[in-house]
Amino acid sequence: MTTDRDELPPLPSSPAPVAAPSFVLPESVAGNVRFLAGRVEEVALCFFENAACLAYTERDLPPDLRDLPLRWHVHLPFDLPWPETASAAACRPALDAVQRLLDKIAFLAPRCAVLHAPNAPTDVRQELLRHAARFWREYHDIPLLLENTYNCDVLELGEGFLDEAGLGFCLDVGHLLGYAQHALRTSALPSRAALLHWSAPCGRDAHAALTRLTEEEHVLLRELMPRLSAGAVHLLEIFRWRALEESLPVLARLRGLAS
Repeated sequence: MTTDRDELPPLPSSPAPVAAPSFVLPESVAGNVRFLAGRVEEVALCFFENAACLAYTERDLPPDLRDLPLRWHVHLPFDLPWPETASAAACRPALDAVQRLLDKIAFLAPRCAVLHAPNAPTDVRQELLRHAARFWREYHDIPLLLENTYNCDVLELGEGFLDEAGLGFCLDVGHLLGYAQHALRTSALPSRAALLHWSAPCGRDAHAALTRLTEEEHVLLRELMPRLSAGAVHLLEIFRWRALEESLPVLARLRGLAS
């Protein structure tokens, strides 16, 4: 009987960074990233749940991770305690939680962070994000990237909002396809994405292997790929190693369309 971890050969180096999430095996964060070292160039630290990640200790994030041949970025929690009102003071619990999480991984020197927009009406969401961006600029010198999600395609915030707020953009291709975000797809935003999330949506948000993309989705991607930045990092946001591994040739073919 084999497992996802059994004697898998290292992957060849790719022409531009390919990243994997910090959960591809049923192990600790440390076990996952040690496994990924030499297989991908970068790891996305998946800090998806606020309380659970605030409870991480050196057992989860030991200091010797800094010695691995990896770059790093972090995905901030989905469940940050955003307030219902958009005052700066009301935002502090959410932003303090972000700071505590960043303190835990300062030794890894992450190169950027990814944020989901708060679940709120558009005007409140805009103001909360402005507060978050001001906080970020005060305490951090790495980009904060806003990701398109099922309830916020980012474009709805306004075409100039990211520039106005001082935020970058992370394009989740699985969300783009699964939630039929056609206005976003045809806008100028995809070309400015510094980070790309890849998975097959399988009708919504399955984070499945790219081998499960439909022919219609391939047609849309063939149109999209030439408009994406050549410098963007490609994260295979797939949470099983074998599914991620079988997606690599598909991603390589898609990236070839942009060259």
